[in-house]
Amino acid sequence: MDQETLLAAVLLADVVGSTPLYERIGDDAALLQVSDCLDAMRAIVAQHGGDFIYSKGDDVLSLFESPEAALRAVRQISHQLTKGPLIARIGLHFGTVIRARGAVFGDVVNVTARLSTTANPGEVLISQSFFEALSAGSRKSLRLLDKMDFKGKQELFDVYTLWSGNGVLSTQITTRGTTTDRRSVPQRQIHLVIRYGDQLRSCRNNESVTIGRSEECNIVVERPWVSRHHATFTVSNGRARLVERSSSGTFVSMGPGHEVFVRREDILLFGSGVISPGLKSSLGDAQVLHYEIVSD
Repeated sequence: MDQETLLAAVLLADVVGSTPLYERIGDDAALLQVSDCLDAMRAIVAQHGGDFIYSKGDDVLSLFESPEAALRAVRQISHQLTKGPLIARIGLHFGTVIRARGAVFGDVVNVTARLSTTANPGEVLISQSFFEALSAGSRKSLRLLDKMDFKGKQELFDVYTLWSGNGVLSTQITTRGTTTDRRSVPQRQIHLVIRYGDQLRSCRNNESVTIGRSEECNIVVERPWVSRHHATFTVSNGRARLVERSSSGTFVSMGPGHEVFVRREDILLFGSGVISPGLKSSLGDAQVLHYEIVSD
């Protein structure tokens, strides 16, 4: 098998919003809009010297020799998608990949996918290695967001996001000052509230709330598909997370048309939303927990 190992910037843009679009305007019209969106992203990638690899569903995976070019492409994609009903979650990583059989493989590709999955709709999440590969001038347009842990990885990753021209982060996670020195940023104080039926719990910094079938949990969900100790809500350093450790997994929704499935991994929580242990929240038997993050 012919294969090539190369150092590259990897861009994964995942289109969000297609599900409600199909429901609202019908299959044919929605498919046309989604296809136009994917074609536009591929054209932007080519315009900036990138190499389109493939699309799986509603995403576009591309390689760039130059991280600077990849960043320019992402900025254009983000700007263009704000004009329509569809929006993208984007991950950017840099490192060694293996190219073979018309596809790319390796840990760098996997981490890029996790960055894209973790991003909010309309958000770009950027790895430390991509940040370090940029020029000093380009680095000024990024801001350190947080340390994140990804499935199968032992170490925490520094993750960056774009800083928009009006001085506001293009992310729904947080707002920061004009320096990337974490020590200079005051810790954001938040209050996480979780509701399930008549059960109500809350936690603040360095506190947690456990959910599961066991009576030992703070919130008890008595269903056979819910693990005894299913998951834990935590608050640390001004960030709210769901720490998922079940066998059946959990569906997490942080906005319309944006439900993700997590199992044995952690996910940052933003704003307000719902989680449904083991079953999609749309199913009749689903046990839905509502959460809300409130700034103190």
